[in-house]
Amino acid sequence: MKNALLVAYEYPPIGGIGVIRSVKFSKYLPEFSWQPHVLTVANPDRFYTTVTNEQVPSGVTVHRVYNLLNNLSIIEGALRRLHLPSRAIVPDIYRGWVGPAIRQGRRIIADQSIDLIYVTVSPFSSSEIGVRLKMETGLPFVLDLRDAWTLAPNPIEYLHESLRKRDDEYEKRAIHAADRIITATEGIAEQYAEKYPSESDKIVPILNGFDCDDIPNHVEPFSKFTIIYTGFFYGAQSPKTLVKALERIVKNRLIPADEIQFLWAGRDAPWVRAMFRSAGIERIVKYLGLVPKAEADALLYRSHLLFFLLGENERVSQKRILTGNIFPYLASGRQILALVPNGDAARLISEFSDDAVIISNDSIDEVTAAIVDAYHRWQGGDATQHIGPKTREFRRRNNYRVRTQELAAVFDSLTGR
Repeated sequence: MKNALLVAYEYPPIGGIGVIRSVKFSKYLPEFSWQPHVLTVANPDRFYTTVTNEQVPSGVTVHRVYNLLNNLSIIEGALRRLHLPSRAIVPDIYRGWVGPAIRQGRRIIADQSIDLIYVTVSPFSSSEIGVRLKMETGLPFVLDLRDAWTLAPNPIEYLHESLRKRDDEYEKRAIHAADRIITATEGIAEQYAEKYPSESDKIVPILNGFDCDDIPNHVEPFSKFTIIYTGFFYGAQSPKTLVKALERIVKNRLIPADEIQFLWAGRDAPWVRAMFRSAGIERIVKYLGLVPKAEADALLYRSHLLFFLLGENERVSQKRILTGNIFPYLASGRQILALVPNGDAARLISEFSDDAVIISNDSIDEVTAAIVDAYHRWQGGDATQHIGPKTREFRRRNNYRVRTQELAAVFDSLTGR
């Protein structure tokens, strides 16, 4: 058994889709002869992170360090709400944890005979921990780009051009220092291979996945026709088209209001709540909060229509994006209503969903028709409980045990195994 230092700022009790990849990798790595030692933050930033009761996998050792710059004042919180720090501080506002993490990382490496350093970003400041520890120890360094950094689909509007250049230097330093660069999508891998052609042979896409252990043994479908969304709403990721379709359905009595509900699990967004109120449909909407991953997945199996969204606008393109929630959606085998651009997500859904409606034009008419059709199918007794051949193939190829085996193979290649 070899030992890996896994540096992950986003790790339980921090919640959200960003923690799932790290949690599942740490869960399954021991099966492939790698013992994970997780290094994470002890005091999550209350302005930007959310807390849930997501469980740490058994047998995983977790080391925590304090970020003394977190939660300094009400003024700081107000500035963050205005998004000023993200435009003025590079690579991000989490830099306060880097120094303590480097010091703790040294101790873990010495005490636990660490063989390899793995750092997952975002936050991108975490990359400096891997760079420094590699320089000091000579250990192999694997950088996991869960998100694109300077090539993000939603680019930062820096307060000054010099900040953009500094951010680019931070990224370049991390890319050059890493022995392998793991990306969560093939799109990110292609982007960075193009930007850094001399480093392209180090870039390996390892996609997200789903956990077979999160498939419930028994499913009791909701008594009402239920549409569910598990994820965050932000920026271009707006449910405006769905809201207008639900408004039309309720006002025109296309579906009786007492026979339909929309469930939403994720980080709260008051502006989305306001949209529901303004449309007069808040009585059919239930906000569930940020629930643990296994509970969120169980809700998918109890629902009748899974709403999946990749929003775009004039500044944001998500054609090459695969958000983490698409994997449990596809694993469930339930019908999917996807509002996505023609791109990677649309292709993945087409390949692996036995029952999906893909809409790429934000058509309220098409969304309305898809929901009403799914309702009539439910009324007719089609509870979509069967698992089709595409879903079975998806489960075989895209579960987190397979993904972790791919990661372990990268670790092995760097340590002479």
